[in-house]
Amino acid sequence: MIYSKSQLQGYKMFRYLLLFCLQLGLLLGDVLGNASIKPRAKRASYHHSHSSKHLLYEIIDEQHDLDKTKENHCTNIKSVGKPVTHNARQQYQGAWMKDPLGIMGTDTIFVMKSYHLQNVVEEFENMDMFKAGVARKTYTLPYTWDGTGGVVYGPYLYFNRANTPYIVKYNLKTERVEAQIRVSDYTARKNHYDWGGYSAMDLAVDEQGLWVLWGSTGNSKRLYASKIDVYNNAIIRTYTLEPMNSMGNAFVACGVIYCIDSSGGRSITINFAYDTKTGKQWNPNIQFTNQYGYNSMVDYNPEKECCMLGTRGRQVTYPLTFEEH
Repeated sequence: MIYSKSQLQGYKMFRYLLLFCLQLGLLLGDVLGNASIKPRAKRASYHHSHSSKHLLYEIIDEQHDLDKTKENHCTNIKSVGKPVTHNARQQYQGAWMKDPLGIMGTDTIFVMKSYHLQNVVEEFENMDMFKAGVARKTYTLPYTWDGTGGVVYGPYLYFNRANTPYIVKYNLKTERVEAQIRVSDYTARKNHYDWGGYSAMDLAVDEQGLWVLWGSTGNSKRLYASKIDVYNNAIIRTYTLEPMNSMGNAFVACGVIYCIDSSGGRSITINFAYDTKTGKQWNPNIQFTNQYGYNSMVDYNPEKECCMLGTRGRQVTYPLTFEEH
C-alpha cells in the first residue's frame, strides 16, 4: 500500500500518541498498584513489576529521543564509506553489537561467538577492553542460539532460540528471560542467507525500533520482514520480499529493508531495497568493498549511522551517507 504525505504525518502523530498513552497507562498502573499492595504480602512481586515498568520508561524515552533526532533526515542510503577494522579477536562467524538506545552504555560492546551450540554472551566496557579481550561480564543464557542475528535493544538481548520459531527476550539487568515471541510460519534452519549458518532468522534495529527478518520454505522461499512491538512482545506487521537464499544478508535503516547480493567476495552490492512506509522497491546499486572477502553478519546502528559487519573473525564498521531531503 502506498501512503500519501498527509497519511504518513498522521501515522507519526498516531505513533507519538500511542507512546504517550503507554506512558500514561504505566503511570496509572504504578499509582493503582501502590494503592492496592499490602506492605508485606506482595513486596517481591511489586519490585519485579516496578523494575520492568522502569525499563519500559527508559526504552520509551530513548526511542522517542532517537526518533526526534533522526526524523528530519531519515532518508534512503546514498552511499557506503570506507571500512574501519576495529578488532580481530572473534571466531570465524559470530555477532557483535551495541545498544543503539545507550541504556546499556554508549560504548559497551556485546559479543556472541559462533552461530550455533553456544549460550554465553560477553560484555566489554569499551572497544579498548574488547581489543584486550577483557570482558566486564558474561551472561549464561538458558538456551543456545541459531545464527548471527542477535541484537541488543535497550536493556534486552533478543536472539533466535536454536531450532525453534521463537525470539527470546532476555533481560540483561535481571539476567532472566522475560518473553518468547513466536514467529508464525517460520521454518527453522531451512531457508536462510546464502552463507548458511542457521541464518534463517535475523533481528535488526533501526530508528523505528525492533525488526525480525526471517525465511520460510513456502512462497518461493522469500524473505519476510516483521515489525515487533517490544512493549507487548508481539509481531504487528509483516512484509514479503525477494527470495532469501539469493541474498548475502539484510538490514533495516529508516524503515527501509536493504539486501546485499552475496556473503562472499571483495565486491559487495546493495541490490534490493523496500520502503515499508510507501511500499516502493528498487535496486539502489550501492557498491562497497569487503577486503576480507566474506561476511556472516551485517547490522545497522541507528545511533552511529553505520553498518557493522562480522567478517572472518574481524569487527568492521562502514559509515553511511543518506540522501538529502
